Amino acid sequence: MGTTPTPEEARRALQDVDRRRDQTAAAAGWPWWAWLVTGVAAVAYGFAADQYSDFVRTYGTTIVILLLLAAMLPNNRWGSALLKRPVRPRTTPDTSVLLWSVLVVVLLIGGTAVAGALDVPHVWVWSGLIVGVLLAAAGPWWQRRVLTRPA
Repeated sequence: MGTTPTPEEARRALQDVDRRRDQTAAAAGWPWWAWLVTGVAAVAYGFAADQYSDFVRTYGTTIVILLLLAAMLPNNRWGSALLKRPVRPRTTPDTSVLLWSVLVVVLLIGGTAVAGALDVPHVWVWSGLIVGVLLAAAGPWWQRRVLTRPA
C-alpha cells in the first residue's frame, strides 16, 4: 500500500482501466445490427412515404411517436427492465456534441425542405436513404465515441 508501483505495474493498471471502460461501453451500447435495422427502417419509411402519399398522413405520426418512445425506453428503469438492459446513466452532454447534433439535424431538415420546395423528385426516398445510411454507418461510431469519452 505504501510502495510506489513500478512503471510496468502502472502501465498494466492503466491498460486494465482502458479495457474495463471499453467493456462498460460495449455493455451499455446497442449492437451494430440494431443500428443497421434502424437505418433500414429509416429507408423503408422514406420509401413508403414517397410511394404511398397517404402513408405519412395516416401512419406517419404514429410511427414517429412509437420510435420516440422506443428511444426513451433505455433511459428509465421500467424500459430498461423491459429490454433486459442496464439503465443508462444520465450524463450532461458536452456543448460541442450538442452543437454538432443540432447542426446535423438542421442540415437534414433544411436540405429536405429546400429539396421539397424545388420539387426534386422522390425527396422522401432520398431523405430516408441519407438518414438510414447515416444511422447504419455512423451510429455505432457515434455511440462508442459518446460512451468512451472522458468525464
